[in-house]
Amino acid sequence: MKKTIAACIAATFAVNYSTTAFAEEAFMAPLVEQSVLLDIDADKFVVIVGERGHVLVSEDGQTFNQKAVPTHSTLTATTVVGEHIWAVGHDAVILHSSDKGETWEVQNYQPELERPFLDVLFFDEKHGIAAGAYGLFYRTTDGGQNWSAERHASLLDPMDREYLDEIRKEDEAFYQQELESILPHLNRVTLDGNTLYLAGEAGLLAKSENMGESWERYYVDYTGSFFDIKPLDARTVLAVGLRGNIFVSRDEGEWEYVQTCSTSTLNSILVGSESKVYALGNNGMMISAQRPLPTSMRDPYANPTDCKADEGIEVTQIKDKAALLNATQFKGNSIAVTANGIKTLALK
Repeated sequence: MKKTIAACIAATFAVNYSTTAFAEEAFMAPLVEQSVLLDIDADKFVVIVGERGHVLVSEDGQTFNQKAVPTHSTLTATTVVGEHIWAVGHDAVILHSSDKGETWEVQNYQPELERPFLDVLFFDEKHGIAAGAYGLFYRTTDGGQNWSAERHASLLDPMDREYLDEIRKEDEAFYQQELESILPHLNRVTLDGNTLYLAGEAGLLAKSENMGESWERYYVDYTGSFFDIKPLDARTVLAVGLRGNIFVSRDEGEWEYVQTCSTSTLNSILVGSESKVYALGNNGMMISAQRPLPTSMRDPYANPTDCKADEGIEVTQIKDKAALLNATQFKGNSIAVTANGIKTLALK
């Protein structure tokens, strides 16, 4: 795929921050496993991150130990590569551990940006990206020792791109200023083979075949926020988001609507098996869907009392109704992070 100015501005500029400006260390909370926890990832061990710089690590998925980290900024996302852990969050903080969480370094800290990172992903131990609010997008090719910022105009709606292209002909500086002000929140990045998927604000779904250097935005007949996107197989991609909206695309075709009759915002996708997938959401809502997913016509003005879920859709709610933020499967268990801490999900 060719990189064009319109497709990927990727205006790159060095990231500088003061090494004396780091926030104090995270509070070692006695009830940390019951605190607000926002993301989970696992490889040969499990890592969980959350509010006030909380980081928990487990070797078995059952006993979790809080690790001392050099920030109390809320951590929104984490990723594991071998024994390396990266965690990102508010104050544009990026943390790194090379020893499974025993020791940590701050790789980035810019509270003056007033923008949080919302996700982080590494392709290997050297090359990674972090994405977040208002188009925040950083890249490293040396394990995080240096990060560079990029702005991707190709993630904008085509009408916004056309507007920006006209501005750029007259004033490059104003163009960059406008680009930074209208880029949407980038909520989740997912890697599948050589394809990178992205879900974001204002109906943003996109894919990249070159590690996010350029993007192809999908057209979706929906302008609300998406919070997760995942390929289910070689033919099928699923996206979930605001007010219970679920869309599916097959064979690169149109994005079709899945009717669940639930209006709770959906935060993440958990692939359970070859026959079932789960969407996890606010108010403890968990939607299970038989594969292949059924679809129907979307009617945003329909009376909710007349709603009938598509065939194979089942909506359940966990007992304490705590928001389900993310989940992963580890050693036969489905471990979720919620607004009330760690939970093991009983998936049907």
